[in-house]
Amino acid sequence: MKIKGCIPALVTPMKEGNPLDKGVNYEALAQLLDYLIKGGVDGILIAGCTGHSASLTWDEQVELMKFVLDYTKGRVKVIAGDGSNCTREAIKAAKIMKDLGIDTHLQISPYQNKPTQEGLYQHYKAIAEAVDGDIIIYNVPGRTGRNIEAETTIKLAKDFNNIVAIKEASGNIEQIRKIIDGTRDLDFSVVSGDDSLTLEIIKSGGTGVITVAGNIDPKRVSEMVHLSLEKKFEEAKIIDDKLRDLYKVLFIETNPSPAHYALRKIGIPVGSPRLPLVDVRNETAKQIDKVLIDFELISKN
Repeated sequence: MKIKGCIPALVTPMKEGNPLDKGVNYEALAQLLDYLIKGGVDGILIAGCTGHSASLTWDEQVELMKFVLDYTKGRVKVIAGDGSNCTREAIKAAKIMKDLGIDTHLQISPYQNKPTQEGLYQHYKAIAEAVDGDIIIYNVPGRTGRNIEAETTIKLAKDFNNIVAIKEASGNIEQIRKIIDGTRDLDFSVVSGDDSLTLEIIKSGGTGVITVAGNIDPKRVSEMVHLSLEKKFEEAKIIDDKLRDLYKVLFIETNPSPAHYALRKIGIPVGSPRLPLVDVRNETAKQIDKVLIDFELISKN
């Protein structure tokens, strides 16, 4: 399987200053990458929803990809979040990332457009036929307003060899199991897009997670995923039960605002999120602090 293990959806660090003109903080990004790699992650997703994909320009995304590729130097797998709700833009972006040296592309389903299942199929068909690289479908109906049904995913996996995986964030475990069952004979991976379902998805035949929590505690999340893949489910569950407090606080407010706060607290200066997202409320901050203290990621004082 090409897509496997613990893959943080990288938080994009921002400089402080004018909220309408906050650039990427590359010094903090290097610090975050070191933290994740030391924590044992298997890959990095750049410019996903957690990385401000919706508020980065294409030029910023290109510079971000270049930096991460150069800095990691093959130490982890790098995946580009280069999808768009415009099929032509999605193809163009994936070709640019391929030219940079990234051959795996996370392609979100079209947001705002809300296409039918046939429209979703034709969108991914066009990308698969135009792009020389591996494509991961990203199903996140909470952000796009449209679910990619299991039958559509299975048909795409069967029809196109370069559609190699799906990041499933529908929250529908029965749908996810149906995709796993329908693609068992294919070189196709099903990875969790929801931290709280990762263990259950791997137990059902999934191969990993593209994770938010992995930014904050990469060591624990990686260990849980790796134990699960080794079918050491009882040991994995002990860690997963502990991690549930972290999963919860990272989504009290819109992702990635809580992740920005948590990373700043543990000493990685990722700044506050880019508008229209803002810093978490005081009450949310207190809840995050409590979990970070409990996880011994920060001290009480």
